[in-house]
Amino acid sequence: MARAQVERWAAEHPTAPRVGKFFEVPLSYVFPRVAAGLAAAGALWYLNEALFWTHKPESLSPEFLEEKKKIGDVAQRMNGPPVYLNPFSNRIPGSILGPEDVKDA
Repeated sequence: MARAQVERWAAEHPTAPRVGKFFEVPLSYVFPRVAAGLAAAGALWYLNEALFWTHKPESLSPEFLEEKKKIGDVAQRMNGPPVYLNPFSNRIPGSILGPEDVKDA
């Protein structure tokens, strides 16, 4: 019953794309919508950078990188054991806090 109604409606409206028939939708119908979506996404990407990324982080400055090289991967602390800096990029497991926790094999 419902299928016959859909077929009749599709026959009365030949230019409308049919929902369940993916390959019957012409590219002239799909392409402008996809292009408009990509254009909107690009515009939002550009506006995001233009509005919110005006300040360059201090960690990208040459002075910061120079000091980082001087310190190295381990920070010596005044009242505690030394700790690893940036354990994620150095691939250090969470159970290891500093060089003293590493078991010598």
